[in-house]
Amino acid sequence: MTRDEWAQQFLRGIEAPVTKRNLLVIVSWIQAEGGTARWNPLNTTKAATGATDYNWVGVKNYPSFTVGLAATVSTLQYGAERNLYGYRKIRRLLRESARPRRTLRAVEQSEWGTGGLALKVLPYARADYEKYASYTISGS
Repeated sequence: MTRDEWAQQFLRGIEAPVTKRNLLVIVSWIQAEGGTARWNPLNTTKAATGATDYNWVGVKNYPSFTVGLAATVSTLQYGAERNLYGYRKIRRLLRESARPRRTLRAVEQSEWGTGGLALKVLPYARADYEKYASYTISGS
């Protein structure tokens, strides 16, 4: 499974449109996360049946695509529904298919932030989307 394919499923899971803008956001975010946790390209720490620790922070390896995707969707939805961690703004901007820089700024300002890396990756992902989007998700 490619990053692009995973991103499409993630966007559907949070009820956001699958648009070029949103795909660019998710692919840039995945690149910035840089992890290789199984079925967990955004490095969530959400517990799930069959999950194991990937690192000392608590990022999880998931046993399948379905479990990993559900955990990532659940992480964003939980925070958004309760207005925690800055996740509501991320979800709203994805649902609006806002400009990628604006959405990634929200990611950086949230608890999920990537230390500024997602915004730095954006121009490269925009210039060669096919390259960044075609990398496979760890676990596939």
